[in-house]
Amino acid sequence: MNTSHISNILSGLFFLITFVACNSLDLPPLNVIKDDDVFQDEAGINSYMARLYGEAPIEDLRFNINGFNGNPHPFLGNWAGETLQNAGGYNASPSGTGVQWWGYSSVRNVNYFIEVFPQYRNKFSAVMADIYMGEAYFIRAYYYFAMVKRYGGVPIIDKLQNFPQESLEELKVPRDKEQAVYDFIARDLDEAIRLLPEASVQTGRANRGIAYALKSKAMLYAASIAQYGTIQLDGILGIPKSEATKYYQSSYDASLEVGKRYSLYNKHADKFENYWNLFLDKDNPEAIFVKYFLYPSIAHSFDAYNIPFQMRGPIGWGSIMNPTLNIVELFDDIEGNPGTFKVEENGTPIRFDNVMDLFKKIQPRLRASVILPGDVFKGDVIDVQKGLYTSYPEGELRTSADWNEMYTGANGSKHITGKSGIGNSESTTTGFHARKYMNPATPQGLVLIGQSEQAYIDIRYGEILLNRAEAAFALGNKDDALEVINQIRDRAGAKLYQLTDITEQTIRKERRMELAFENQGFWDLRRWRTAADEINNVTYTALCPYYIYDEDKYIFRKEPVGISYTFDPKVYYQMIPTSEIDKNSLLIQNPGY
Repeated sequence: MNTSHISNILSGLFFLITFVACNSLDLPPLNVIKDDDVFQDEAGINSYMARLYGEAPIEDLRFNINGFNGNPHPFLGNWAGETLQNAGGYNASPSGTGVQWWGYSSVRNVNYFIEVFPQYRNKFSAVMADIYMGEAYFIRAYYYFAMVKRYGGVPIIDKLQNFPQESLEELKVPRDKEQAVYDFIARDLDEAIRLLPEASVQTGRANRGIAYALKSKAMLYAASIAQYGTIQLDGILGIPKSEATKYYQSSYDASLEVGKRYSLYNKHADKFENYWNLFLDKDNPEAIFVKYFLYPSIAHSFDAYNIPFQMRGPIGWGSIMNPTLNIVELFDDIEGNPGTFKVEENGTPIRFDNVMDLFKKIQPRLRASVILPGDVFKGDVIDVQKGLYTSYPEGELRTSADWNEMYTGANGSKHITGKSGIGNSESTTTGFHARKYMNPATPQGLVLIGQSEQAYIDIRYGEILLNRAEAAFALGNKDDALEVINQIRDRAGAKLYQLTDITEQTIRKERRMELAFENQGFWDLRRWRTAADEINNVTYTALCPYYIYDEDKYIFRKEPVGISYTFDPKVYYQMIPTSEIDKNSLLIQNPGY
């Protein structure tokens, strides 16, 4: 099968949306389009499908707490301890009112297609008619997974509701049990798998492998809720623990099917270059479900919002997404030792000739995910320095919010902070910058709002392997878990594990390292039910380099930064929007709200 076409999921779809936008073809709302205008030919079907895919709540490079098409403030990273923002006011504990998506208008649109399209099947070949229906079932499953992972049990509406043929009272639907929603998702995905082709008939279409990938993901989430959650509201929240094995097996089996169709990205011998390019290469055998962008119609601002201070574009911004020392030190080194950086000996700071000397043994995967202080990006050293000691420890500490401010002494003039140094409102607060997804080819003059085009990988094969490892371990198959974890670690440049190394904790740690800054950690901590323990009055940490003037050496300090975070256990489920409860008296609110 042609994996290059498979990996380009949605590229044709987003080309279609761009084409529509550029030609000012403004389609009326889906619920007022005449059926014959939509279902008679391929163009109408493609337009309808474009809207269905476009409404999928993909947590991409434009995603933030307030919606799916905004500025990429990394709230999910904040809430998982992976990142802090350089604007302290944004650093808030996770709430049950963020990342909302109550998508029943979208559900109605896909239900309309599923119900009406069969009347027009004879306009198309039997193969194409099945493909259209398969896409619709896949999309509906995606919608419902987005809701169930947020709210738990939600109303299962799989038929069109019609007013005034049905009264307002008849249209009110109660919440179904959480397990019932996951089973509904599994049935939709099984139907999509049955109907969809093995290879996409056109770039941008769903296919069988993508449906298996979503099933791997959704069923692992269901298994976790059964394994670690509790039953509340008579099953509207929670799944019986006895059901965990069934869902782990379903996720595992789907992961095996995905493995027949995709592979890890391993194009470059240098493991740092390979891992970094995984998120930039458009010809990628690992990419399964991808959201594409194309300037000017559909673009994002990830580069402008996250570029190091010294490389800011003409309008400023930059350094919003700051990886914490906590996530950086989670990565073990290339020898398999804990990744904790040794910055002092017997209470005395260790001196370094160069800032990067501290990072000599880090995993290539870490360097490819995070721009370290003193590392090179776009051919320039990223100069991160928080201050200057005239001497240490007796001398004076100088700090500044202005890179241009100098200290002058017997050894000449030196900058007090680095070009991207800590202390400016648009510079890093933790000492680190994002590298994953940052485009090194964009000229500085074009680092602007709404002009970045790099695609966002919503599901990739690396994640599926981690799903498989987690499910295999839960099912008692440590050998298989070891095999797939080592595939991930070999690509990462990490020391391979032995069978005795495979535990629930090492599998979870591997997932957090591999998927860092991909909007996964927050959801994982929720489904494992570990967030309330890990994030309890926690203040995250920065790694701050300082220059000692009279020694011409660098030292590091690990310093708390930002406010404290606490994860309230009620946030394992989001708050049902009050506007929806006001409209539907049968809806029950989640506990604690």
